[in-house]
Amino acid sequence: MKKLIQRSKGIRGKLLLLLLAVTVMVAFTVACGDDAADPAPPPTAPADTTDTADATEDTDTPEAPVVTDTTEVTIWFMGGSVVEDSAVIEAANARLAELGAGVTINPIWTGGWGMGEPAQVALDTGDNTIDIFWTGSWGLNFWTNARVGNFIRLDNPDNDLLARYGQDMRAAVPQALWDAFTTEGPSGFGVYGIPGYKDYAQMYAWDVNNTRLAELGFEFDELFDENGINYSVFFDPQFEAAMAAAKEMYGDTFFPLVIEPELFVRAVSNADFDLTGLNAFHFGFDPSNPANPVDPVIGLNLENEDFLNVLDRLHHFWNEGFIDPRLAIPGEASTVLVEARNAGEYLFSQIVYAYGHTASASADRGIDARFPPLSRPIVSSVSAAGSGFAISVYSRNQEAAMRFMNAWYTDNQLAVILSEGVEGIHWDADADGLVVLNSDARADYAPWRFGMGNIFVLTPRDTDGVGYFDRFNAYNAQGTGTSLLGFTFDSDPVGLDMAALQGVVDQFHQSLTVGALDPATAVPEYLAALRANGIDNVIAELNAQLQAFYAAR
Repeated sequence: MKKLIQRSKGIRGKLLLLLLAVTVMVAFTVACGDDAADPAPPPTAPADTTDTADATEDTDTPEAPVVTDTTEVTIWFMGGSVVEDSAVIEAANARLAELGAGVTINPIWTGGWGMGEPAQVALDTGDNTIDIFWTGSWGLNFWTNARVGNFIRLDNPDNDLLARYGQDMRAAVPQALWDAFTTEGPSGFGVYGIPGYKDYAQMYAWDVNNTRLAELGFEFDELFDENGINYSVFFDPQFEAAMAAAKEMYGDTFFPLVIEPELFVRAVSNADFDLTGLNAFHFGFDPSNPANPVDPVIGLNLENEDFLNVLDRLHHFWNEGFIDPRLAIPGEASTVLVEARNAGEYLFSQIVYAYGHTASASADRGIDARFPPLSRPIVSSVSAAGSGFAISVYSRNQEAAMRFMNAWYTDNQLAVILSEGVEGIHWDADADGLVVLNSDARADYAPWRFGMGNIFVLTPRDTDGVGYFDRFNAYNAQGTGTSLLGFTFDSDPVGLDMAALQGVVDQFHQSLTVGALDPATAVPEYLAALRANGIDNVIAELNAQLQAFYAAR
């Protein structure tokens, strides 16, 4: 653990020393979002020179070179809580030696979800001490970093590391996920990241506190259909009646409708994620068949009838006192949302549902939590790229990094060690061979399970039950790819417009999408500001790229 602490402090110290030099760049990135105008691509790093594995000539089915030396690889993980990992890393490195991978690992752990900014600084300043970064459609943005050249192309014809070292890993992960990590970059169109294999089918759903709903005298089945599509419930008079009853029973400080800014309105108006990052465009789909776009030409949220109807209803609920005013305050909404859900202090909320969430949420919150769907399970570019890893272009150990990833994604013992810990310390096996976690030991070692590579190579926990991953895969298989699956937006041609528009979105969007602003006056003002700052240029570029994508597909 001493090594881990020294390592983490070293990285943070280096970043802090560099921070003054990049303050302007970081501030611009934060203000403008992931799709702001990108800096010029950094120079391509030289090929791996410190890893001494012998290269082979390219063939149709290249064989992995024989590994004779051991190389230490540094990997930066996202999420969870890890304060003591020495036993885990010792066991992981011992297993890597047994597998003949020629690799040891030295991890950096980011507690919570704050990895994005410091990791971005490390990449943008050419830090060559970090080999592998967690990345995805959020946090450390995959597409932005692939496009500017911060990640290597893994299937580069001149040095196809994926073919030479990653064939087993590639076969273990569904092709739809590889497609999500295939994009344009300085080395051409190809695979620039390794997808996390987890819950890639996701579903918009209500989050209902059925314990309180029953206390209020309302029947869940009279409002919701657990096997149907429930977006129209939002306009049902009984939905409002239940919230009014909650205010009367629990008092003025109880807010029955706890929603996430932007996401709630998008979910209830049947729209896919806005791939520009501006949250200004309406990527509508048919909730009964998400593969069908409502309109192949993308328009503005503020000119979509479904979106506007939800805004009107939300503003009414705001005026009725059903929504916590703190949800309109930048920087506070996430805390309010999480605390209210965890404490069961809500009646209705919404989530992007992930498999198995029902059972764990009910147990964690001590309530009967129900999740009736708003749509069928969908697979979008954002959900498919929700978690993954990429090798830094500045890494001096690129081949060793790929060997580690291949071993980790395909070996049960190694995957269990890194995700669950060491048997006999962090967990024990029950009579069915399932993992029973030791809560005391796991207090110091609890990485984000769904951010740990290929979760389908793990052994299920006792709380999962026998056959858990078979059921999980069956859920993923139900996912319908949206019409936008595989599409990514290149903001470079309209980078200046995007930068200007982000300020407008920041001014209006959060307050508007939790009901705090009156749409009758705020929507025209918001639209005028968007148009004055170049939204028409962005929408023209977006639709041109989208039509080219449809034509190529």
